[in-house]
Amino acid sequence: MKKCILLLSLMISIASVGQTITSKNEVANVAQYELLKKVHEYYPDISLSEKVINFYIDDKIIDTKQEFDIKNTDFTSYKLSISPDNKRVVFDFDSTKNGKIYGVIVVFKGEYVKTTFNEKSGQFDTMVNGKSVYMQKK
Repeated sequence: MKKCILLLSLMISIASVGQTITSKNEVANVAQYELLKKVHEYYPDISLSEKVINFYIDDKIIDTKQEFDIKNTDFTSYKLSISPDNKRVVFDFDSTKNGKIYGVIVVFKGEYVKTTFNEKSGQFDTMVNGKSVYMQKK
């Protein structure tokens, strides 16, 4: 039994190592752009851009990132990621003015729910379709 488990573990680890992850700079597909457009409509602090970097395994998107030129902005870092199912946007911003802000926007039953954490102010905020429904400060 131990030999079978060991052999099975070895086969699984070899199969997972054999996968190649590739990335491509592309124009967002229709589903990705529709998500970003709707998110930007409710939350204008999330930039709208058609340019994305899609990460693939065997022609299947496993992650999507957006890169932004932060020159001449208050940002020292601006990262945005889209889930493969196009129902979640994860963001992480850092600026000299506001500090580190990160969170997620999730499409839940047709609603766009945003949860934000601000490390500098200690503020936690939950919004639904652009309207604050809960806020807590340190």
